[in-house]
Amino acid sequence: MNARSATTALHREQRLAQSFVRHVASPGKLDRYVEPLGPGLHQLFVLRVNGCDWVGRKVLQHTDTDGWHINSLLRPWMLLGPLAEWHWGNEGAEIYFRGVTRQEKETAFHVAQTKPDSEVCFPLPVTDDTGLEFVCPPEYWQCNESLAKQLDADESHFRQHCATLLKTISSPGAVIHDPACSTGEFIAHLARELPDRHCLGSDRSASMIEHAKNRHGTSSAEFYLADARNIASAGIKCDVLILRFLNAEVMTRADAQQTLHDMAPCVNPGGTIIVFGHTPVLISVPYMAQILKLQVISSVAARPRHTELFQFYRLKVPI
Repeated sequence: MNARSATTALHREQRLAQSFVRHVASPGKLDRYVEPLGPGLHQLFVLRVNGCDWVGRKVLQHTDTDGWHINSLLRPWMLLGPLAEWHWGNEGAEIYFRGVTRQEKETAFHVAQTKPDSEVCFPLPVTDDTGLEFVCPPEYWQCNESLAKQLDADESHFRQHCATLLKTISSPGAVIHDPACSTGEFIAHLARELPDRHCLGSDRSASMIEHAKNRHGTSSAEFYLADARNIASAGIKCDVLILRFLNAEVMTRADAQQTLHDMAPCVNPGGTIIVFGHTPVLISVPYMAQILKLQVISSVAARPRHTELFQFYRLKVPI
């Protein structure tokens, strides 16, 4: 996407964010939302809760500190309503849904937090100007302070939730491995919160590993240079495998599926695989779990006392 197209897309996203909150369909009536061709299609999502599919659209959020931004947190007002039909035409994606009240949207989020079979998925990937899946070029991952600050800020809710969860489901001495550790902030946070676990972080970007070692030199977390896709063949084992890179803009769906297939054997029997990320998870986790004989424990999460959802898959390796 060129600079002019990117600016146009940003302005559209800002206008949409301002109007989306105000739009309320007539309860019980069919309504239609059209997502035009081009940037934005990948922001459509489906929330499955209690066997019902709700459709929504992730939009920009605004804060005084960050201005307009997009992140992995979903809010009830981003829901359109229960999905009726989804068509594809020259206008783009035509979505037909049943109108509901704001309270019904919030209730759907609250119920989703309590039901282990609830799930959020993003059917459409990010695409480039040719219509192919967009993947950030290798040079994007050359670490600098600006990129590190952005990445670390966007994952704070993931760090908090993961640390709280692992305090409960992992044992002292457990090996926790983050094989695409990026800036190192995530695995270093786990090392601080769980000092009696053995935390490992690796990344194929030499600049990321250098940054992690410099920034977290006093941490008990260990950092090393490695391509995540080669870790299984190297015989490395762990009790908790954190996969936060099977995501849009990081790799293609096909690569994400193959990576999970290749890395699952790294986890000891009875261990845990956790899948999430800044951008939407690309793979169908329930389908891949079935192939790999993994148990899906849960698929979404939220911060305490927040009416929100974010993708957070917890898988258990059979004993």
